[in-house]
Amino acid sequence: MDQQTAFRRAEKQYKVRDGLLDLSTVIDLSVTSHTEGVHELCLTYELCSPSALPFQLFTRTRPRAFTIDGHPGLIIIPNPFTDEAQRWLARKCLCDCTRPPNRTNLDPFFELPSTSLFTLASEANDTTRPQCLIDSRILSDSFDSTVTKPKDTFYSQSASPQALLDRLRWCTLGWQYNWTSKLYDLGVSEFDPELNELMQAIAVAITNPTRAAANYCSDNTYDGTQYESHAGIINYYDERATMAGHVDKTEENMDAPLISFNIGLDCVYLIGGTTRDTVPTPVLLRSGDVLAMCGESRLAYHGVPKILANTSPAYLTDLDAGNNDVVAGKYPQWQYFAPYLSTHRVNCNARKCL
Repeated sequence: MDQQTAFRRAEKQYKVRDGLLDLSTVIDLSVTSHTEGVHELCLTYELCSPSALPFQLFTRTRPRAFTIDGHPGLIIIPNPFTDEAQRWLARKCLCDCTRPPNRTNLDPFFELPSTSLFTLASEANDTTRPQCLIDSRILSDSFDSTVTKPKDTFYSQSASPQALLDRLRWCTLGWQYNWTSKLYDLGVSEFDPELNELMQAIAVAITNPTRAAANYCSDNTYDGTQYESHAGIINYYDERATMAGHVDKTEENMDAPLISFNIGLDCVYLIGGTTRDTVPTPVLLRSGDVLAMCGESRLAYHGVPKILANTSPAYLTDLDAGNNDVVAGKYPQWQYFAPYLSTHRVNCNARKCL
């Protein structure tokens, strides 16, 4: 007898090798006219770019948005961003947000400097600059004895910025999440102001959306003008990475939406119900897609069982794609971002905790 839950069976279905992967039942919002159970929403409020940004963030003020039968409160906006905006978001997630006092999965084991790993790794390609190694904490007095020492000897020796960048899996924003206690008990840093404004703009736009079909009652009645990003997590997925099915429920405020965006590789995203026994719906998420879990879907199990290789768009992977961007001078050259985004998916999510 099969003792696996419905969610677990779906995860196994999509974790197979690429040559065996069947995407025929995965919802692709680029072909919605042929997809049963997908409904287009009309945004009641405009999606407005923060006024301080020196470039256009969104391609439209009223982008297309969708919801899916069986998942009340789930709202997906297929890539509303300009190409330049996606490159800006990639720069922020890789350079700005990974610096202290924000924490990463590497902080317990290495003495991370104030400069981002991505910046240091790009500088290492410049032979005129001195090369650096980052010291391990494990054999020093700064190592927290309550942290379990990894068996992998990599963590007990100095490492190059590139080697550490290859092992970067997440960083936390704002209220610092403790993965052991499942609480926000590791202090508070400032949530990146520009990312907060972006999340606020999305929260406002998805307030009380309407459906073209008659007799539709909105599944997101939360007033987006009250939204503020207290905490967030940026996940860095390589082509082999997955995210197991889970529910985000640490926050005291479960009425405000959980909002996320994706940059880089496509993925198969599973959205289920309030138990693992509900058969989840597979959705293809592409670079730039925005997903909001509102209402009942805020407590739904969700996960990422598959990253799809070779799916990043050319405006991210071309070596000179971002050379003329307004903010280009503040970051490493785009030729260093392009290879990373060719082989990774970056997901940034935010939530209001109170």
